[in-house]
Amino acid sequence: MLGRTMITGRRTNVQWLSNETMQLPDNVTLAAKKRGRLFLLSAEDYFFIAMNAFPWHCVPSDLVIARPGYDNFFVATALMNNVSVVDATDTLLAVHMTDREGNLAGSKNRDMLFNKRLIGRFNYHRGMTSSAQFATLVARNNTDNTEYVFVRRRVRKARQSLNEKVRKPLATSNKKLS
Repeated sequence: MLGRTMITGRRTNVQWLSNETMQLPDNVTLAAKKRGRLFLLSAEDYFFIAMNAFPWHCVPSDLVIARPGYDNFFVATALMNNVSVVDATDTLLAVHMTDREGNLAGSKNRDMLFNKRLIGRFNYHRGMTSSAQFATLVARNNTDNTEYVFVRRRVRKARQSLNEKVRKPLATSNKKLS
């Protein structure tokens, strides 16, 4: 059971062509498949969570959305407060139509460091999509040709601390030292 849950994920950047219309969902999906690029692990683009399931009291009231750091802070705050986080990047297509401003427009504003100054010292890597304990995947039922989305727990490899380095035994030789 996941309990309180946040769903988040990365976007796919698609260069917008001025002569292109993107009014139908199939057109958007096709453009993303043809020329889209998945954006950074550190850039979450959407969040789904029940209003009463997130520890909003931990978020500064003047945190600015679409400025560097807010997304990582949201995810890390959820994780640190026992909210299950699901990365839906592999099953939910979120398209960002990239225009002349590019993909890092939020980093080009004069107040781009506002969130980082507000939050203070913080390990932003703790709030990346790769930090989510769960991820979604699609499975096909070959009997009736339907697709299902599943949530699976991510398996994490244990990291060795510096004190636990694996040491190779020294090579031995049959030669006598003289």
